Amino acid sequence: MVDASEHRALGIKTYNRCWELLEMESRTRDEDLELLRTAFASRYHWFYAGGPEQFAIGDWMISRAAAASNEPALSVEFALLANDAAHNFDAPEWLVASCAEGLARAYAALGDGDERQRWYDRAQQLVTEIKDREDRELIAEQLSSVPDVVR
Repeated sequence: MVDASEHRALGIKTYNRCWELLEMESRTRDEDLELLRTAFASRYHWFYAGGPEQFAIGDWMISRAAAASNEPALSVEFALLANDAAHNFDAPEWLVASCAEGLARAYAALGDGDERQRWYDRAQQLVTEIKDREDRELIAEQLSSVPDVVR
């Protein structure tokens, strides 16, 4: 049986692996599938070791992985879950902005330019409201990488 501390360690490890895969200049389809599997694994472990913040971040990562892996409907579904989760507790400012960024990215992957722009604009506004400079810069950097509508 895996205890909460082991789930936490595995949640961190798998989340960090997602970033390693996302930061690759290019990925094969097998690496895209690893990215998706790893994002789901991370979310699974946080279910047992985390709370509302980790749940929202986990859903955001699944959305991010799906957008990067050409699975736009899955990306939108999990971006919506992450955004809803971030509004169901007193989420930090950076997380609320990040979830809006995730929706912009997901809708870009889906090819919905209007929704992409609506969420991009919302995320930009939310980024300006982040008080912590490092958090603000991190989310602004993520937002700057949201592509235009992908066809």
